[in-house]
Amino acid sequence: MKIIVACILLSCAVSALAAQPRSLQDDFKEFEALIPADAIQSVVTKYYIIDGETRNFVKYLKGAQFRKVWDQVFTHPITKDVLEYLVSKDVDPTSLINQLADLLGLPHVQPTIANIHSRSLLGLYNEIVRLLPLDKFEALLNDKMENSEDFQELYQKITSIDYKVVEDFVTNSAEIQDFVQRLRNYKIPVDVLVEGVTQFFGWTY
Repeated sequence: MKIIVACILLSCAVSALAAQPRSLQDDFKEFEALIPADAIQSVVTKYYIIDGETRNFVKYLKGAQFRKVWDQVFTHPITKDVLEYLVSKDVDPTSLINQLADLLGLPHVQPTIANIHSRSLLGLYNEIVRLLPLDKFEALLNDKMENSEDFQELYQKITSIDYKVVEDFVTNSAEIQDFVQRLRNYKIPVDVLVEGVTQFFGWTY
């Protein structure tokens, strides 16, 4: 049973490696990596200590006048629309925004209905994929393919399977087709995953 589970997990990891798309979250992480956050925090702290203007501005940010600015900005329809769009792309900026709110004593930006509705089976799938150390899976996979005779034998065993037989079995099973269609309805990229597995094992139609 353990070897079956291991093979299933390996297949999922392989398909995720082969099919993992670039996302807006990945783009944001690239920009985030360019920001010297610790250095900026150090400079801000230094100026807050030694500079009166900086302290006065922070005092303004913590006051009632800026609170009105904050409320107006984050209740505006355009702001809400942008935040909802970001959430739909698995980029939720409310955590960062609310960290700033805590620092300035301002109210939190509350999740919208779109935030709540964005919780879905696809969201679960995406979060699980993000938790997988895909780079380590790839490195381990390459190592086993080169250095483990048993793993190479398992790989050869799987690659020798007649994919046409598997395809006919899946196509002719109403229950399997129902399962696959359910995944598609939930927007799980099952076809991309299958393609990744078939490419890895060299199966052809």
